[in-house]
Amino acid sequence: PFQGACTNDVVRGLPGSPQFEAASAVHPTSDIGDSRAVAGYDVETMTTTPHEATASRASARSIRWAWFFALALLAASVQAQTLTIYDDALANGFANFSFGGNSDFASTVQHHTGTKSISILGQNFNALSFEHFPAGVVTLLHAADAPILRFWVNGGTSSGQQFAISLQANGVAGTAAGSLDPYINGGSIGLGVWREVTIDLRLPPFNAVDFDRIDIQSDQAGVDAGATYFDDMVLGQPAPAAPTSTIQYGQGVTVSGMASETFTWQDSLGHPRSAALAYNDPAVPFNGAHGGALREYKFQLSNGQTRTAGVTTYPNAGYGGFGYVTLHSSRFVGCNGDDSPLGMGFSGTWERVFEGRHHAIFRFRQSYPRNCPTSGPVITRFLPVTIDWVFSTAHDNPLWAVTYDVDQISEGGNPPVGPNMYFDDSRAPYGELNIDGEGFESINGTSWGDRYKFIPTNAVGTGMTLNSPWTWNTPNTVPFVKEWIDGALGAGPAYNRDATMGIVLTQTMSQQDAGGARDPGIGSDITAYWTKTDADNVHTAGAFKVPDGNNWPYQANGNNLGAAIDSNNARLTWKTQFGFIGQTSYSLNDGTGLTAPGYPKKSYSTYIVLGQHSTSPDPIDAQMAHVVAVQSLTFTPTIGSVVTAGPAGNARADNVTYAPAGYNHVYGALAFNAASNNLDMNINVGAGTLKKPLIIVGNYTAGADPQVVKLAAVILVADVDYFASVRVSANELWITLNRDLTGPTNRLEITGGGLSTPTNFVAAATSTSQVTVSWTAVAGALTYEIQRSANINTGFTSLTTIPGTTYSDNALTANTTYLYKVRAINGATVSGFTAIDPATTILFTDDPLNAGVLIKAIHVTQLRTAVNAMRAAAGLGAQAFTDPALAAGSPIKASHISELRSALDQARSTIGLLPLLVYVDQPITATVTTIKAVHVTDLRNGVK
Repeated sequence: PFQGACTNDVVRGLPGSPQFEAASAVHPTSDIGDSRAVAGYDVETMTTTPHEATASRASARSIRWAWFFALALLAASVQAQTLTIYDDALANGFANFSFGGNSDFASTVQHHTGTKSISILGQNFNALSFEHFPAGVVTLLHAADAPILRFWVNGGTSSGQQFAISLQANGVAGTAAGSLDPYINGGSIGLGVWREVTIDLRLPPFNAVDFDRIDIQSDQAGVDAGATYFDDMVLGQPAPAAPTSTIQYGQGVTVSGMASETFTWQDSLGHPRSAALAYNDPAVPFNGAHGGALREYKFQLSNGQTRTAGVTTYPNAGYGGFGYVTLHSSRFVGCNGDDSPLGMGFSGTWERVFEGRHHAIFRFRQSYPRNCPTSGPVITRFLPVTIDWVFSTAHDNPLWAVTYDVDQISEGGNPPVGPNMYFDDSRAPYGELNIDGEGFESINGTSWGDRYKFIPTNAVGTGMTLNSPWTWNTPNTVPFVKEWIDGALGAGPAYNRDATMGIVLTQTMSQQDAGGARDPGIGSDITAYWTKTDADNVHTAGAFKVPDGNNWPYQANGNNLGAAIDSNNARLTWKTQFGFIGQTSYSLNDGTGLTAPGYPKKSYSTYIVLGQHSTSPDPIDAQMAHVVAVQSLTFTPTIGSVVTAGPAGNARADNVTYAPAGYNHVYGALAFNAASNNLDMNINVGAGTLKKPLIIVGNYTAGADPQVVKLAAVILVADVDYFASVRVSANELWITLNRDLTGPTNRLEITGGGLSTPTNFVAAATSTSQVTVSWTAVAGALTYEIQRSANINTGFTSLTTIPGTTYSDNALTANTTYLYKVRAINGATVSGFTAIDPATTILFTDDPLNAGVLIKAIHVTQLRTAVNAMRAAAGLGAQAFTDPALAAGSPIKASHISELRSALDQARSTIGLLPLLVYVDQPITATVTTIKAVHVTDLRNGVK
């Protein structure tokens, strides 16, 4: 495949080609085996060549040993571990020997991780070339040490670009693969989507033992429609097990000493993430196991290590994890206890609402005590609370949703107390995790956004204090709060820097108020700080530069800071205005002068974000940008409809109007309704980028994954380009689209109901050693699996999986019946198998047998062989026939035909080949029925 129309059969990019000669001028070849010399050095003696200063023998010996140990250490470092080739830049001594032009090793247009990738515009067989060239010496790699080449490829604005790959050792090309496609997860380069490529270099056609160069060469003579991008290229060991993209559920798993529900899913980079939620079980004594809290969260860092954000050991709230409810009372005449008890201390119930292949909803319910009424008896009453955790494949951040049934606050069996009995806020989700994996590093910054963004501006690497400089003057749309630890990851095993955690609302502040404790009625109004910086001296004389931590709009870790005191306490909370719980009307105090009801029910949803602070944008800002992009969406349906209203919160029956139409803010999803299980919807992204949207399709009654999902008329690959779960109980199809959407035209088409079973399936012997099977293509199928059996009792085995609709099965045994069936496949979605079709490897004399042809003994003898072959496939014994030695010229009797029919019917029925055959002239009667050609043809058709 690398051979072209060059004169003298020159191989492009390999020794003898102009591209190779140009590269060789940079590093002249040497004849000493494992290495080629860098210009100016004689590798054999390691002394300088004449155009350099003469070195002494001792110096030469020192240089030689220095090089020896350097190469030995390099070899040791390569052996049996992952070796990065490219990650934003070439690494580990790999050099760019690309040829033909139009490549860029620092493209910022696309990136899988980091900020850069390699781009190439495939033109006239140009190539990306990676030479192992540490310290200026071309050095062999050993396939036994690092046999697996992995990288990611993205088609950008195009798809289906053709590339091939080859290896070189000491300038000699190895065998080249005809196409990169078979190694791509999804079968081909995709439009605007990253797909993983995995190649075992030890296997054919590479058969690699040693190599020093990897070429990825365009296999197209013309110019592609756009650039192709490559990123995150590594050499390593085989994975211990093939990763699965489906959510893995753990039930009753002990985490931090507590029985927990665990969820493991693949995030936006295809890396595993896991969350452990402690059961909210009344049977468990209080130990922080209540309240529906996240007790452990794991994710993969950019260096390949795993960070575990576990529970802290701080006093009071630390061991409770994160995500439980805490409310504070503002106005009261008396308290029957704590006005803000921690929700982790109160048990409740839990429920597995939805356990899909790629999506999950886990629900906690709790009766949360309210001790401080505004009037009446000072007693404890209980507020019903419902918390949902939502996990989705291809999303980094779990969603946390809460509903407060304020109108159901009651005590004992008494009726609910009604409105205006409580003047409370909500500070949920509430809690702490060791965001750096250890809990010892000081927090460098806490930031938040209400109508404006508060940003501390203390120097990088310094802990934030209440006297840190700040700005609070950048307009903000989506409420958020976050904390971070800056700096590089640091040394293992902790990698305890470069960490962040945050909370992001699924709506804008105008749609759902957040950032409370600013009620002017209780002296905590800090809106005076808006549009200011610390230089404006808004604080009173002698006070801290930063507003009093007790009055922050989001509680966070403010109470742990001092004038010159930072803290490693990563407490993080949400907060609303007082009156949010209980009042028929409370002041939003957000600059609009508006009020809102805090009765009868209150709900909101947030994203819980953990990640690395150094990513650009950081994970909290990226989640906010997605919510902003949602606000710009409009939809145009061709089939199906846009959902304009839905439940006002999780576990609620009352509806609200969605804003914008088609956005389910409760679960952060686009909301459509199918028509006859089909959908054709254009998604117009008015501004920004919609990142891997979650889509909930209602009125979906197929009960199975879609047959076809298309974006921009391109069929998407199940479990690669999209991740689907059917929520049968709600007649919903949940899909995470593994694409980022921009611009006005993003046509999404869904054909419901799973893959159809292939039709027109036929297996037919074409010789005594070959059977050809064929069928009609199935919409949405990417491949087809063919199964075969020679005996129905021993079952079927997979023969092959192919993308086409015709296959020839060769090297078969003559006079044998083989049974075949086929099914369609798209990722994890499979159709049912076709009905079994037999084929017998026998060629009949006089076939076809036309009317008027004399029936011969050979016709009957061959049928007897074929019928007994069919019986063998059915697990039946051979049939004994009248006149077993039927000689040429012998008369054909009625019994000969009747016996064949009976023996064949029994075999076909046993195999399950129904309905039974219908024969001409049934029954055949001796001395009455004339034996005809059609009698033989019927039997032949029954075994073919």
